[in-house]
Amino acid sequence: MFDKEIQYFFQKPLNFFGNYLLRYFTPNQVTLFSFLFGIMMCISIFFELYYIALLFLIINRLGDGLDGAMARLTSPTPLGGYLDIVFDFLIYSGFLLAFGLNNNDHLTSALILLFCYIGTGTTYLANSALSNRLNLPNNKLGFKNKMINKNIKYAYGLVEGFETILFMILCLLAPNLFNLLSAIFIILCLCTFITRIYVSYKAF
Repeated sequence: MFDKEIQYFFQKPLNFFGNYLLRYFTPNQVTLFSFLFGIMMCISIFFELYYIALLFLIINRLGDGLDGAMARLTSPTPLGGYLDIVFDFLIYSGFLLAFGLNNNDHLTSALILLFCYIGTGTTYLANSALSNRLNLPNNKLGFKNKMINKNIKYAYGLVEGFETILFMILCLLAPNLFNLLSAIFIILCLCTFITRIYVSYKAF
């Protein structure tokens, strides 16, 4: 819901550090390094090392912002956009998998939320793909007109990247509240993908 504002706020510092990193790394290398830190986050959660997992999450998200900034400072590639999307979804689902496996009491919440993630993810990707194919204007499907240039159109919703990261941080700070936090986030995810389905139905 706040992704556009967050991206514009952080764009200048990301460009500054991204320009420096370009001396030593390619955007895709930063994407891969970030993904590896995301995997280490999931492993840390499984072993209930939540504060270490939080550190890895922060590094992962910083890398996710930096690789995009670096790509825009040079020339974005389809491979970079592809890896960025795929790795994000793997980390988001891996987070839930780790919480579900480290405590049986978390399993039901993790599974329901994973279902909701599939709902938000597929409606996001399907809307974007079809809007390009049909040449629909951004506002027809609720896409943001003033987003920073990306490889894929970005859709509105109660739950976007910022809200997902906030949920993950809260879970790592208070793992004993995972089920409660998940219940709240499940409702938000349901509202998000049901709304997207309705808007798409009207548009198509």
